[in-house]
Amino acid sequence: MTDIFIGAHKILSNMINLYPLIVGVWGLFNFFRKQPPDASFNGAVAIGAALFTVEAIVGLVLIMIGLSPNRSIHFLYGITIVLVLPSIFAFTRGSNTTRESLLYGLGMLFIWGLADRAVVTAAGG
Repeated sequence: MTDIFIGAHKILSNMINLYPLIVGVWGLFNFFRKQPPDASFNGAVAIGAALFTVEAIVGLVLIMIGLSPNRSIHFLYGITIVLVLPSIFAFTRGSNTTRESLLYGLGMLFIWGLADRAVVTAAGG
């Protein structure tokens, strides 16, 4: 059972190391074209939020069964990743203007960087 959760955490981690980069570039592309987020982009952001939340839940399960990363800062990266998108939504009050394309694009790129650091700290680097 433990191997299933470890495998799921690694697979989700690989997804998180690529997905926010793609969506972040998409958001910046929208911003430079002076376009607000459309339904497809908003859906991609929502999928990202769900993906990050599922990864956090799997990580919590791993902690409950007695496994933990080599460095405690891994937890800070994970918590920050989960909070970035809801914070942007709260800051913008759910607006859907060109500014949100920029903010969500930068937020996703920030998450991409955090995800990379989380992988390194989990392995003890």
